[in-house]
Amino acid sequence: MYLIPGEFEDFISMDCDRRQFIISYLKERGVEAPVISINGKNHIYVKFPRKQYNPIYKIKTVIAHYDRVPNSPGANDNSAAVFSMLEWACKLAASDETHNIRLIFTDGEEMGEEGINQQGAYDIALLFKKLNIVNDDIFVFDCMGRGDIPVVSQSRFPSNLPQKFLQQYSKLEKKACQLLAQSNEGKWFKVPSDYSDNAGFIVNGIPAVAITMLPSNEIEAAIHGEKVKTWQYLHTEKDITATLWPQAFEITQNILQKLAKSRFIIE
Repeated sequence: MYLIPGEFEDFISMDCDRRQFIISYLKERGVEAPVISINGKNHIYVKFPRKQYNPIYKIKTVIAHYDRVPNSPGANDNSAAVFSMLEWACKLAASDETHNIRLIFTDGEEMGEEGINQQGAYDIALLFKKLNIVNDDIFVFDCMGRGDIPVVSQSRFPSNLPQKFLQQYSKLEKKACQLLAQSNEGKWFKVPSDYSDNAGFIVNGIPAVAITMLPSNEIEAAIHGEKVKTWQYLHTEKDITATLWPQAFEITQNILQKLAKSRFIIE
């Protein structure tokens, strides 16, 4: 059984400099993490050794936002995903295996409530377009610390999106569903979502799939659009470690490890 480490409490403390925590955590374990500053937001890029990339396979970009709503500890939104990825990143960096993972911790995601173009991932998507990085498989993780069922957030798209984009997204979503099924003994769901942290990529024409976690007894209500208990904690002072499930961290690690080992040949 996974035990949530004491360092997690340090990360969610109200006076924590979360950017510096992430950089220091990785540096202490021999992992370089430069900051990419765009429009006042400070995104963190995890730098893995070149030998861990093979050009015949697709890059798998993995994203989690590290910012949080003011006055909320943000244990589930989004510290659980970030901390799981910090542990995972250190394992990847120490491995001799090829993984083709591009890992970015984004800043300013919670500002997306002011409009998608304020979302941290929106700036990253614009940078990707500028650099012609448009063929990655992009997986956005959010609120992974509570529950036993991994969920693909089923985006509702505008009717005017190009058919090519819809086809690309469909392929990526299928990969995500297979990944979740393989990571949790076939137990996973799709839940409709009007807005997720992949929205900044979607509006820029870049397919990206959002993944979250829910308790099994909340899935049906979530599918019917109800604001389940897990979501009621978000953006409040109640988003604390006591609401999290150690099992969720184990499942998240399974997903990340499966993703690192997956191989998708460039078409």
